[in-house]
Amino acid sequence: MEPTRQIYWNIVGGGLIYAFLAVAATWLLWGVWKRVRLWRLGGSENRVDRIPERISGLLREVFGQRRHLQDPLPGVAHLMIFYGFVAEFIATLLIAVQEWTGIHFLQGNFYLGYSLLSDLFGLVAILGLLMMLFWRGVLRPARLHSALDDWVAVLLLLLLFVQGFFVEGLRLAATEPPWAEWSPIGYSVSFLFAGWPESSLLEAHRSLWWVHAITAFGFIGYFVFGKFGHVVYGGSNIFLRNLGSTGKLSHPDIDVLVEEDEEALDRLGVGSLEGFSWKGLMDLDACVNCGRCEAMCPATISGSPLSPRKLIQDMKGQLTRSAPVAGGDGAETVQAPLISPLIGDGGEDGAQPAVLEAELWGCRTCGACMHECPMFIEHIPKIVDMRRHLVMTESKMGEDAQALLKSMDDRMHPFVGSSRDREEWFSDLDVKVYGRGDEADTLFWVGCAGAMVDRNIDVSRALVKVMKTAGVDFALLGNEEVCTGDPARRVGGELTYQMCAKENIETFERYGIKRIVTACPHCMNTLKNEYSDYGGEYEVLHHSELIDDLISDGRVKPKGQAESVTYHDPCYLGRHNDIYEEPRQVAASVSADGSLIEMKKSRSRSHCCGSGGGYAWMDDKPEHRINHERFSQVQGCGAKTAAVSCPFCMQMFEDASSALDPDGEVRVADIAELVAESIED
Repeated sequence: MEPTRQIYWNIVGGGLIYAFLAVAATWLLWGVWKRVRLWRLGGSENRVDRIPERISGLLREVFGQRRHLQDPLPGVAHLMIFYGFVAEFIATLLIAVQEWTGIHFLQGNFYLGYSLLSDLFGLVAILGLLMMLFWRGVLRPARLHSALDDWVAVLLLLLLFVQGFFVEGLRLAATEPPWAEWSPIGYSVSFLFAGWPESSLLEAHRSLWWVHAITAFGFIGYFVFGKFGHVVYGGSNIFLRNLGSTGKLSHPDIDVLVEEDEEALDRLGVGSLEGFSWKGLMDLDACVNCGRCEAMCPATISGSPLSPRKLIQDMKGQLTRSAPVAGGDGAETVQAPLISPLIGDGGEDGAQPAVLEAELWGCRTCGACMHECPMFIEHIPKIVDMRRHLVMTESKMGEDAQALLKSMDDRMHPFVGSSRDREEWFSDLDVKVYGRGDEADTLFWVGCAGAMVDRNIDVSRALVKVMKTAGVDFALLGNEEVCTGDPARRVGGELTYQMCAKENIETFERYGIKRIVTACPHCMNTLKNEYSDYGGEYEVLHHSELIDDLISDGRVKPKGQAESVTYHDPCYLGRHNDIYEEPRQVAASVSADGSLIEMKKSRSRSHCCGSGGGYAWMDDKPEHRINHERFSQVQGCGAKTAAVSCPFCMQMFEDASSALDPDGEVRVADIAELVAESIED
């Protein structure tokens, strides 16, 4: 007898399942359409370019589960559930194909392998679901905020797999095929029914088969209304993810907006759900409330009101309560009476806002949330868009932000009260300056901190020494250099940012500048990723990249003399621009033993210093200082030298060092300083 199976064995009217399937599929599609209608409330955005890259990224994230596996236990559990579910879906599909086509391929050795793999993957899925129940029910980490839907999703899927094995066990107990052992789990279950009369086995099998079928179709209908909606929405969101640097923000050209509509200045930023793009609204449905972003957010950890998870979930709740209605032109809009305010201070009369102003101001724009999210949700663009609304439309901001923007508007730099001249720091150095008629192939972009903050002036001078030692042909702008506009843009002052950007671009064009090196990751990110929106296309290097190249070429030969070095990844260099190796190689080159001590939180999971998003000039007085937390991690790793590569990280580390390390046991130094010291004659 050849190994095989009868598809509708012991079942009368099995063809009815297709009617049930049609009903469940219709319900599923209707649920998707309900959400699509809500996304259409948002504005347009092109996310269908570079299709091959999008497809490859989707396959890599879905089948590789890269971001899920960053947390081992839930990551492995999710991986097991995913592959178990996919395998059982394929197994069920093969049965349907055989029935539809009439081609009996589920027989012989192929059937035996099919049976074995189906059972093993089903067991894998059950073990993964039990691990997930243990994770949620026993370990219960603080980042989890379990709702009823979380338990329903896990238990429903577990019920489906268990039902399947019991149906199989009853069939094997009744038929006793000689190849039953090739279905090891079902075969083991069949022993539970040993001694049952045949009539009882047949009746139990028939009843449970229909219960299992109804449960499966209920699962299909529930699919996009509950937790499992992330399979559709999350998968689509990964495909439509941002393919560029996460440090690049949207670029509303205000001059063009005002030219087209004189009242555009009265509604800058995003003050309602309709102000986001359709992709921005789709993000909200992709969120699975897993809390990974919250667990990594430095603002949340410090005790700030901001939780990126809660912010997205609250916006999703408001989107769900929205009612799209057709306007006179056929376009869909929000039926306003059903919507509470998107942003507010929480003390207003009337409906509670979805997002509190204090939440928006807690963000450091470090990108930890976005790099942790397995669904590739874009938190920072939403937060900055809402900040733009508060700052430019409602003039709502703290005194620190107001002073920062005023200083930039008046003096083109954010340091309130500074009387320094941008040329004072290099007055005794033999360097080229474009404005004096000098020419060079590289602009050394010093940045506001590098020219006006004493501690960072030391870094600028060190970098000059390194470049002169290597024979790099560079020049400065001196007083013609103005702030890139990064601080203003991150706090919501888009008008100020664009004023700075366009002035700098004009200066670059005047001198024919095409290659730029800077010691500031924030300046690098803005010059490299954001000026291109206004016609500024340049080769922009962080000083770690330049120094690493100079060392590799033998033009700089550092001596390893620094004691036990660790390296702190700046958010705008690492997470936002994927530069991790070059600064490490530079830091290792000056280490006495040629190696680095890695902190537990490093690379893409590095803990922010706390100065991003304008917080080098602002303070929200959190319960726990973000920079103190990071410096404690430096002390915890045992290193005696903390190498940094960002002027704002330097500022935050110096502040934390004075409070936590008054004896100076840990030295804080920029990688350029360490290299400059090591090449002393």
